[in-house]
Amino acid sequence: MGPERGSRNVTTMVTVSVIALIGGLAIITESIGPAAIPIYGMTMVAAAVILRGPLGKAIARQIGGDAPEGGQVLDVPQEVYAELDELRARVLELEERQDFTDRLLADKSRAADGA
Repeated sequence: MGPERGSRNVTTMVTVSVIALIGGLAIITESIGPAAIPIYGMTMVAAAVILRGPLGKAIARQIGGDAPEGGQVLDVPQEVYAELDELRARVLELEERQDFTDRLLADKSRAADGA
């Protein structure tokens, strides 16, 4: 997933959340009338506090496409990549053995059905 797609996903999630929040506030306003004004105020203050904190900064970095504060996305040692390559080779060998076993069992099954 490229940075453009990631920022689109974040933007979409934020947009859906804002629409849901506005819809919820509208439903509350219809239910309790003018008494919903303090709820609007508390909601706006809570949203401002959340968006000014680490969560808001992370969302802004994601939308802006900036790298995380560490500079690099991942700092993975080469040993991990070597081990990953070894594990891939072992999984490939296991898949081949599984295919061979499946073919052998299928041949035995056909031989038993035909006998």
